[in-house]
Amino acid sequence: GNRIMRFDPKSGKTTEYRKPSGRANGLIFDHKGRLIAAEGANTGGKRRISITDADGTIRTLADKWMGKRFNSPNDLTIDRKNRIYFSDPRYVGNEPREIKTESVYRIDPNGKVTQIITDVQKPNGIILAPEMNILYLADNHGKGNRYLLAYPLKDDGTVGKKKILHDFAPDRGIDGMT
Repeated sequence: GNRIMRFDPKSGKTTEYRKPSGRANGLIFDHKGRLIAAEGANTGGKRRISITDADGTIRTLADKWMGKRFNSPNDLTIDRKNRIYFSDPRYVGNEPREIKTESVYRIDPNGKVTQIITDVQKPNGIILAPEMNILYLADNHGKGNRYLLAYPLKDDGTVGKKKILHDFAPDRGIDGMT
């Protein structure tokens, strides 16, 4: 829904961490322990990448590319240089789309947003190899691609030519990865 829950393994208790969450989907902690969220579209969705500081302060890291609002940020990952990579499909949401492609973006530590992948139908789950040299991406379109993709990740944060690792069709495909 529209909240983030927190589980404490010591006590075994689950509590509400953030409500509303901006329709947060993908979550990851950065190197300083701050929570970064891919906030989606639809009712209450902020269509942004946010960061929640340890004191609970919530800030927007990015909500636009070239002056246009994101479709519906879905999932994200972070590299050792603190660059955030995120998928931006559109599964739901009544808000007008400003970006026609469903793509993958990179946010640099200085806040610059770069579109790095456009050769997919519906980017979803995203993760980096432990060596930070491969970006794995789920291209999961219900009536189209259902691929697990691998892109060589260059040192400058750009990607090389994609490789289809697995085609899940006619099955459902994959979503998030960890």
